[in-house]
Amino acid sequence: MHYKKNTIFALLIAVLFFACAGSNNETASSDAVTYRQSQEEKLALLEKTYATMQEKVMANVPPESLLEFITDSSRYWMDSLQLYAKTSPKADVETKQFCEILAVLFYRVNEYEKAWKPNMNSDYRMLSLVTGKAGLIQRAAGLKLGPFEVKNDRGSVGLANSPKVPVIIFKWDDQNWKMDLRATLPLVTKGLESIGAKKNWTNTELALYLLEKEFHYKYTDIKFDETLLDPVPEF
Repeated sequence: MHYKKNTIFALLIAVLFFACAGSNNETASSDAVTYRQSQEEKLALLEKTYATMQEKVMANVPPESLLEFITDSSRYWMDSLQLYAKTSPKADVETKQFCEILAVLFYRVNEYEKAWKPNMNSDYRMLSLVTGKAGLIQRAAGLKLGPFEVKNDRGSVGLANSPKVPVIIFKWDDQNWKMDLRATLPLVTKGLESIGAKKNWTNTELALYLLEKEFHYKYTDIKFDETLLDPVPEF
């Protein structure tokens, strides 16, 4: 009798074990499906967010209208870069990474020429140079992009000819995608850096060369030399 009770008890334990195992497997499978659906939804939203941002950029909206599409850290970085462009001397500028030097000198070219749009909010001038229709980011966006990718809370897109190498980075912010300018700008300008590497130029020499090549005929009164490495004098 005692033997039969032990046998029945063992069978009950086995049944419960397999039932629990089956339940765990079903839960894991359900979680995997939910995760996949979540990633697919995020991917669709990322594509939509980028398309909406592009529409606004091409419509030449005021730069502050693009704040909703960038991370908070990107906004602070733009503010810092603008202050840097207005106040930092050559010795400080030359310590920056290439994309920051290019942005700072690009700002100073516009400052020399007073090329800002008349009604532009002066607080967002650097943001306009980076994200605007003729901005640094848009120069990459003008190239043919590959498919968007999402991995957890990070979204990215590369060029069509090298889709696995990202050039634009987004971060998931609660319920929305926002572009990470601090991560994106170095990627956008990375191809330009190869020019300087081939010629054994410093980052400042390369930035000056690129700006002269772009604006030499448009802004004939500017010297694209080391004078741009210091703040624009007050007139």
